[in-house]
Amino acid sequence: MVAITATNSATPSLQATLSRARFEQARREADRAEAEAQDLRTRADEAEVDSKKSQEKVNQLASSLAQDTTYSPPTRLGTNEVPPQVQSFVQRLYTATSPKFAAMGNPLKTDANASPVVNTQGQSTGKILNVQA
Repeated sequence: MVAITATNSATPSLQATLSRARFEQARREADRAEAEAQDLRTRADEAEVDSKKSQEKVNQLASSLAQDTTYSPPTRLGTNEVPPQVQSFVQRLYTATSPKFAAMGNPLKTDANASPVVNTQGQSTGKILNVQA
């Protein structure tokens, strides 16, 4: 006897079901990756905007600093010579204390009639010299 078996063609095969499951999983992973890429693009755009704002602020501060006249370097003020009153005071102070220096074994020599010392920039720096090495 021949047995006739009925086959149900409406039921998908196991292989087709697995293929469909893999396809759906791959689609979900692709969607997730696309969403993550979009998030990264958004954050990169925000970082670029922040960077541009920061650069504009740096440029603004640099230009305001260039125009700021609150601080003027000494070269803009004129000469940097030591005023004669200060030279005179230091010389009198040294004259008054030189015996104590000599007693301590540190005899600094001075010539009261010496002309003021001029540095390499042509500025007067004072009259007192330590001529001992």
